[in-house]
Amino acid sequence: MTFLTDLWRRDSAACAALLIGMAVVLRIVVLVVSPTEIGPDEAQYWRWSETLDFGYYSKPPLVAWVIALSTAVVGDGEWAIRLFSPILHGVGAFFLFLLGRGMFDARIGAWSAVIYLLMPGIFLSSTIMSTDAVLLPPSAAALYFLWRFRDSPSLLNAALAGGLIGLAMLGKYAALYLYGGAVLAAIVDRDTRKALLSPAGAVLALASLVVLGPNLWWNVANDFATVSHTADNVNLSEAGFGPLRVFTYLQDQAAVFGPVTLLLLIAGFIFLAGRKDKPTTTREFWLMCFILPPLLVILAQEIMSRAHANWAASAYPGACVLVAAWIDRAFGKLKVSPVLKTGIVINAIVGLLFTAIWVAPGLADATGASSAMKGVRGWRETTDQLIERARDLNVSAIMVDDREYWHALDYYGRDLDMPPVRAWQRGPSPRSHAEEEGKLQPGEDRAVLVASGGPGFRAMIRADFAAIEEVGYLEVPISPRRMRKLKLYLASGYSQAPRTEEFETRYRDIREE
Repeated sequence: MTFLTDLWRRDSAACAALLIGMAVVLRIVVLVVSPTEIGPDEAQYWRWSETLDFGYYSKPPLVAWVIALSTAVVGDGEWAIRLFSPILHGVGAFFLFLLGRGMFDARIGAWSAVIYLLMPGIFLSSTIMSTDAVLLPPSAAALYFLWRFRDSPSLLNAALAGGLIGLAMLGKYAALYLYGGAVLAAIVDRDTRKALLSPAGAVLALASLVVLGPNLWWNVANDFATVSHTADNVNLSEAGFGPLRVFTYLQDQAAVFGPVTLLLLIAGFIFLAGRKDKPTTTREFWLMCFILPPLLVILAQEIMSRAHANWAASAYPGACVLVAAWIDRAFGKLKVSPVLKTGIVINAIVGLLFTAIWVAPGLADATGASSAMKGVRGWRETTDQLIERARDLNVSAIMVDDREYWHALDYYGRDLDMPPVRAWQRGPSPRSHAEEEGKLQPGEDRAVLVASGGPGFRAMIRADFAAIEEVGYLEVPISPRRMRKLKLYLASGYSQAPRTEEFETRYRDIREE
C-alpha cells in the first residue's frame, strides 16, 4: 500500500495505469476460466472477422477488426474472441482518468476511472465482445483530446481528437453524439467555439473524415446497408406514445450506469443553480454537452417506440467524470464521499455477483437469474444434436428460421462435418446477415432439415416448400426451467411464396406450437 501511495504522489498517471492494468488482468482471467458459450451476436462478428472489410450488414467494421486481431494471435475460442473487451475498457478508464485530471484534479480523475470500471454495464461488456466495447473506449479518448484541443488548439490535438471520433464511429454509429456534443459545446463555450472555428478545427473534421471515409464509401457501394439497418432499429414506423415507459428507461439506465450513480447524475443538476465558480461551471456544462443528447434522444425513443438499455451508453464516459466532479464538490472536504462510496460499493457488489455467475453459471440457476444466461448456453449441444439428426435423415441442407440459430450453428459447426446451414428468409428480401449469406443454393433443396424455433413462422415455411413433413423435436436444456425447443421438418422443393399483402394477411395470426 505504501508503494502505491508513493507512486501516486510521484506519478498519478503511472499509478492509475498500474491499478487499471491489474483490473484488466483479473477480467481476462475471468474470460479464460468461464465456461460460457459465444452468443449469436458474437458469432456474427466472428464470421465477419473471417473476411475483413470496411463495413458489414448491420454494424461498422471495428468490432470485426478487433476480433480478427485477437483470433490471429490466440485462436478462435470463446475467450479469444472476447479478449480485447476488458483491455479496451481498461484503455477507456485510463483516458477518463486523464480527462478528469485535466479538467479538475487527479483525485477526480481517479474516481472517474473507478466509476467507469465498476459500472454494471462495463462489467457485462468486459465479458463479451460487443460494439460497446469498441465504442466507449475511443469515445473516452476522443473526449480527452477534445478537451485538450479546446485548451490548446494545436494541429496534433486536432488530428487526434478527429481521428478518435472517426474511430469511435467505426465502432458504432452512436458515436454521432460526439459530433453533436462538439457542436453544443461550441455554442455554450467560447474557447471550444474559437478552437473549432480555427484552421485546426478544419484539421479535426478532416481527420475524422479520413478515418471514417472508407466505411462511408463501403456504404455507398453497398446501398447504404449498415446505415439502413441502423435506421430500421429506430423503429419509428411502429411508434406509439407511452409516457409511462420513462420508468422502464430509468430502470434500464440504472442497470447500465448503476442505481446510485444514476441518481447522483440526475440529482447533480441542482448543483448548477446559483453557481458562482464560473470556471468549474464551464467545465461541467462542457461535459453535459456530451451527456444530455444521448440520454434525451434515447428517452424520446423509448417513449415513442422502444429502446435497448445500452443505446444511451455513449453518455456515460462523460457522466463518470461529471458525477465524480459533482460529488467532490459536494463533499470536497472528505477523502471519499459516503454517497459516492455507497454507489461504488453497490456497483462493485453487482459486478462481483455477475462475475461469479459468469465463472460458475450454475449460480445463475440457484439465484433465479438463469434467464439472463440463455443467450450463452446450449449452443454447442444444439449444433451437435442438429448434425446428428441431419446425418440420420441424410439431408442436403439444414435451414433455421432465426438469425441467432444460424450464427450459433455457423460458429459451433465451423470444424465439424455437417451439411450447409441456411437461413429461411422471412420477407421478400434479406433483412439480416444470416439471410443474406445463408440463402439456400440451387440443388440444396433435395432434402432440407428445417429447424423452427418460431411458432408464428411455421405456416409460412410450409408455404415455401412443395413437400414438408414433421419429423419431431429437438430439445436442449439451457436452465433447470428453460428448454431450447425446435420443431423439425423434412422438406423439399423450395420456392419462396410471393410476400404479397394477401400472403401476409393469410398467415399473420397462424401459430403452430
